[in-house]
Amino acid sequence: MAIKLNAEQIKQLKQQLFVANRSSHFVIITAISKNENTAVKMVTDWNNYLNMKSSNSDKFDFHVIRDILPITDNLVYWAVAQQNLHTAQAQGDQSEAIVNDLEYYTNKVMVENKVKSAATNG
Repeated sequence: MAIKLNAEQIKQLKQQLFVANRSSHFVIITAISKNENTAVKMVTDWNNYLNMKSSNSDKFDFHVIRDILPITDNLVYWAVAQQNLHTAQAQGDQSEAIVNDLEYYTNKVMVENKVKSAATNG
């Protein structure tokens, strides 16, 4: 994958995630479309989960499937991929490589937390 981090960067980013985790811990959720009956699993933080749940409850049912994720190297890479995607979107970049990185690291977090896959049907 395109994200390259050295040991010191991983250590620093883990520390930042530990700090962020104190105010809004990380979770794996599922969003089930009420219209299409499809589900998407994703990694997010608690506050974002609550925001999505309150602003999209007419279209999706949201459920936490893993609460309080451990801060691991994979979560660090996921956070970097997430930030890269937000930055790219803000700049109008729709790079497939950036989306692929996020999907790859999301799936790595899913596996280490014993969740089958990021996207499933029904």
